[in-house]
Amino acid sequence: MSERRTRREQREEEERRLELERRRRIAIARKRRQQQIRRQKMMIAGTGLAILLIGAAVFAIHGKIEAKKAKEAQEKQKEAEAKAKAEEENNTLHMVAAGDNLIHDALINAGKDNDWNFDFLYENIKKVIKDADLASVNQETPLEKDHDKAAGYPDFATPEEVGDALANAGFDIVTQATEHAFDQQENGIATSVSFWNKNYPKISLLGIHSKEEERYQIIEKKNFKVAVMDYSCMLSENHSIPEDESYMVDTYSEKNIESDLKKAKEEADVTIVYLHGGKSDSTDPDEKMQDRIDFLAEQGADVVICSHPHILKGYELKKRPDGKNMLVYYSLGNFVSNQSSLENLLGGLADFTLKKDAKTGEVTIEDYSLIPVVMHYNSDYTEAGVYELSDYTEALAKSHGIHEENSEETFSLSALKSAAQEIGEITTGSSLSEDGDSDSGNSEDSSSDSKSSSDSKNSSDSKSSSDSDTNSDNNSNAGNNAEDEESNN
Repeated sequence: MSERRTRREQREEEERRLELERRRRIAIARKRRQQQIRRQKMMIAGTGLAILLIGAAVFAIHGKIEAKKAKEAQEKQKEAEAKAKAEEENNTLHMVAAGDNLIHDALINAGKDNDWNFDFLYENIKKVIKDADLASVNQETPLEKDHDKAAGYPDFATPEEVGDALANAGFDIVTQATEHAFDQQENGIATSVSFWNKNYPKISLLGIHSKEEERYQIIEKKNFKVAVMDYSCMLSENHSIPEDESYMVDTYSEKNIESDLKKAKEEADVTIVYLHGGKSDSTDPDEKMQDRIDFLAEQGADVVICSHPHILKGYELKKRPDGKNMLVYYSLGNFVSNQSSLENLLGGLADFTLKKDAKTGEVTIEDYSLIPVVMHYNSDYTEAGVYELSDYTEALAKSHGIHEENSEETFSLSALKSAAQEIGEITTGSSLSEDGDSDSGNSEDSSSDSKSSSDSKNSSDSKSSSDSDTNSDNNSNAGNNAEDEESNN
């Protein structure tokens, strides 16, 4: 009995052991399954996270690529716009031109008192000059190195320091073919040419020469090739140029004009003619000057800028025979002088803009106007210089030396403005001549103006051909009459 119980107990013990072993295996298997499930879940989660990370990375990379593309596109657009703007700027040429720079004795003395520095004459106007792409001025008189020989009317010899002041003011073109060009004869020409060539080689000097050379120059500025030339229609009655030296001053003749413009137009995009002549008895263009302008139009000049009458005249856009436009300023009046009438002290700056078509290369006149200027000086010339009329004041007008020089003259800010308003763009125009220039050279090119030519006290230009009926275009000396002496240079 006892033995059976023992065997039964052993069997029961074995069964319990087996059951425990079975349960242990089940527990282990369950644990393994749970671990496997966890690993699978982790793998799935990891895969999902990886996918998310990869997606995020791809999105980020795509975003960066798109942002880079957008930035590059913006930069290209900016570059294109900048290039287009630069191209537009380089195909736009802004020019200004000043009238007669006429240095009388009183102004010479004012410069002497200022250690021979004449910058003060242009201090109030130089911003307008410097802002232009090209700026020109008519230097009416020859330059002189020796201060002891400096002189005003009638045989002008202008201190070289005036040339320094013009350069400092920002002028790029200086014209010197005037009736006073030969006032100091060959020496005056040689001194003037040497001064500009030696000290300011980048400034284009027109109208006078110390040797035989082309009468025109080509100025390359931005995308433009500008042909510039300068002619005088007369010389002072006091001087004549020997025939073998007639090349020293460029004088007007149809032969010269036709030849020079034909050659210049083959080299340049645009042609600008500076012409020294015209009458001072009226603000309207005189018949002879209009004939010359018509001839220039027939030869294809693009811009004509006239000086000499010492009074301001109008301007207009004329139709040339070929259907294109020609811009004409009939007289810019005085730039600097000490003459003593309102009309001699009111001048103008030609202000115009040329536009070049990038595809065709054709140059057109985009904009044009005239800036009125006033020559100011007080009674002792401790103050002297050019002002824009828009900057001039009534106080300055009241302090002007003209009130002592010419007490009968009405000179005020309102009078200056009124005179400037009367002289503007010519809207009626005039028909272009079909017959060329028939001028024989014997009729007068300038007529006496009572206010500008009667006052010898303030060094008026009264006896020179600029203000006298008897001296223009009718001097028979060799080289003087540009229109009669067709063989002249």
